[in-house]
Amino acid sequence: MIGLALRLLRLGGRRAWTSAGLVGAGVAVATTLLTVAVGALHGLDERESRTDWRTPAVAAADPVAQLRLRTDSAAGRPITQVDLVAPVATAAPPPGLPRMPAPGEVWVSPALAELLGTLPADELAARYPGPATGLLGEAGLQSPDELVAVIGRPAGDPVLTVPGRSDVVPVAGFDVPRPAGRDFAMTDVYRQLTIVAVALVVFPVAGLLGASARLSAARRSERLATLRLLGASVRQVTVVAVAEVTAVAAVAAVVGVLLEWALSPLVAMIPLAGGGWFAADVRPGLLACLAIVAGVALLATASAVGGLRRVVVGPLGVVRRQQAQGARWLRLLGVAAALVVLLVVNAAMNVVSVDVVGIVFVAAVLAMSGAVALIGPLVVRLLGARMAAGARSVPGLLAGRRLLDDPKGAFRPLAGLTLAVFVAGFLAPMTSVAAGVSPADGAALQITAPAGATGLEGATRARLASIGLPATVTAVDDPRDRVDLTVLPADPAELDRARTALEGLVPGAVVQTEAEQRHEETVLVGDLQRGALVVLVAAFLVAATATGTAAAARVLDHRHTLRLLALAGTPLDALDRARRAETLRPLVANGAIALVLGLLCATPAVAAAKALEPSGLLTLGGVLVAGAVLVLAATAASRPLLRSVTAPDQERSR
Repeated sequence: MIGLALRLLRLGGRRAWTSAGLVGAGVAVATTLLTVAVGALHGLDERESRTDWRTPAVAAADPVAQLRLRTDSAAGRPITQVDLVAPVATAAPPPGLPRMPAPGEVWVSPALAELLGTLPADELAARYPGPATGLLGEAGLQSPDELVAVIGRPAGDPVLTVPGRSDVVPVAGFDVPRPAGRDFAMTDVYRQLTIVAVALVVFPVAGLLGASARLSAARRSERLATLRLLGASVRQVTVVAVAEVTAVAAVAAVVGVLLEWALSPLVAMIPLAGGGWFAADVRPGLLACLAIVAGVALLATASAVGGLRRVVVGPLGVVRRQQAQGARWLRLLGVAAALVVLLVVNAAMNVVSVDVVGIVFVAAVLAMSGAVALIGPLVVRLLGARMAAGARSVPGLLAGRRLLDDPKGAFRPLAGLTLAVFVAGFLAPMTSVAAGVSPADGAALQITAPAGATGLEGATRARLASIGLPATVTAVDDPRDRVDLTVLPADPAELDRARTALEGLVPGAVVQTEAEQRHEETVLVGDLQRGALVVLVAAFLVAATATGTAAAARVLDHRHTLRLLALAGTPLDALDRARRAETLRPLVANGAIALVLGLLCATPAVAAAKALEPSGLLTLGGVLVAGAVLVLAATAASRPLLRSVTAPDQERSR
C-alpha cells in the first residue's frame, strides 16, 4: 500500500504535484524556522561552554592564579579584560591559549588584535604592559567579534586590591570543573528570554506544519473514501494516507534543516549579548536535527490520521460532500483552561527562582497561543451564521455559507496571521518598556580610588595637559570608603585618548564611563528590542507562508463547488469578492481577540497599558498594516488559480 500511495502521488498529474509542492513549501519554511529556534538555544550553550573558564572553580588553597574579570572600552566597544595574577606556568592554561600567560604578557582575541592595529597607540595599545604576545583561540571566545585581552600580572599587582565592580577569584584550575549551583549569570537571562522567544515562534510554526499537512485534505479524503468504498480495509486506507503525507513532509523537513544550515552564516550575523555567533553555534547537532525531522514527520502523520475518521466511518458521505465541519462550543472550555494557566503563572512568577522563570512563563505563552487556535474556528462559525442570515448580496451569502459549512477550513488560512497578531500583542508592551529605559552618561570618565588617595585631581590635570587635552576634573569622597574621580573631556572624540592617558593613575583601576559600567544592561535592552523584531519577522514569515499556501489550497480543495457555481452563472468577480469577505471579516474578529489575549499573556511580566505608548503603538500599527497587506496579497495571488479551476475546459482536462 505504501507503493500505491507513492504511485498515486507520482502519477497524480499537475494538481497532485501542485498540492504536494504547497505542502512541501509550508513544511520546509516551518522546519527552517524551528531549526533556527533550536539553534539559538544550542548557540547559547556553546557560548557558555567556551566562556566558563572566566568564572572558574574557586581554590581553597594553592591557586594556579588569581583572576579578575573586568570590562574596558575602546572605540565605543567593550573589551573583556582578564587579569591573571601570579599565574603558575606549569598549570593548564585557559581554553584558547597554548600555555599559561607569564607576567607582562598580553594575549588578545583576533578582533582586538585588528583593533590594536587600527587605533593609534595612545588610544588603546598604551594601556597594556607590552605588545600582544599572541592570539586567543576560538575555544576561549564567546563570539568571533569579541574583544578579549588576557593579561599576566606579577604577584601583588594592584589589580587585586583596587576598588571595582568585580571580585578576585583564586583559581583552582582551568581544567577543574566548577561545582553545581553556581551564581546566576547574564547568560541565564538570555537563555530564559530565548526560551520564551522560541515558544512564541514554535506554536505558529507547529500550526503551519499541521496546516501544511492538511492543505490537500479534501482531495485526499475523496480519493481515500473511494478506495474505502471499493473494498480497501481501514489499515490499507490508513497506510495510503499516512505514506503520502509523511513522505512529502519528511523530504521537506530535510530540506528545511539543510536550508537552515546553509543560512547559518547569515543567522550568525544577528548580534546577541554584545556579539555575533560562530556559524557552527547556530547549527543544532545531528541528533537534534534528526529529532526535528522525526517530529515534523510525526506531526504530519498525526494530521493525516486525524482526517481519516470521516473516511473510515462514512466514506459515502465524503464522496457526496455531505459532512459538515463544525466547531463546537466545547472549545470554550479550552480557553477557560488557558486563562486558569495564566492566573497560576502570574502567581508563580513571584515565587519561582530566576533561572526557571522563562520556563514557567512559557506555560502561559503556550496556553494562550492554544486559546487563540481553539477559539478561532468557533468565531468563524458564529460570524458565518450571522453573515449568511443577514446576507444582502450573492458574495455575502456565499461567504457566510462557506464559513458556516467549514469553519475549521476557513480559519486555517487565517491561523498564521492571527497568531502573529497574538505575538505582536505580547511583544508591544515589552518593546515599550525597553524603549523607555533612560540612557546612561557616556561622556564623563570615572575612576575609583581607595580611600585616602590624595593629589588625584592635580595628577589627572597634569597628565591631560601633557597631551594637550582640556577636560573638567572633579573628585568626590564616596561614603563607601573610596574616592570617585570624574573626568569630562571637552571634545567627546578624545575619550579614548583621555582614558589611555589616565591608565595607571590609580594602579590596577579601569577607567570607564557610566554607560560602559552599565554596558550589560544597555546591551540587554537593545537585544530585547532586536529580539522582538526577529520574533515578529519570523511570525509574519510563517503567517505569509501559511496564508498564501492555504489560500491557494482552499481553492483547490473546493474546485468542484466553485466550478458548479461558475456553471450555474455565478460571475468570477462574485466568487472572488466572496473569498475576500470570508477572509477579511474573520481575520478582523479573530485578530482583535488574539490581540487582547496577547496583551493578557504579557501581564505577568509587564502592564498591558504599556502597549499604548509610542513604541507599542508602532509595533501594533505595523502588525495591522502587514496583516492587511498579506491577506490582500494572498487573495490576489490565488485569483489566477480560481480562474483556472472555474474555466469551461477544466473538467475535461482532469
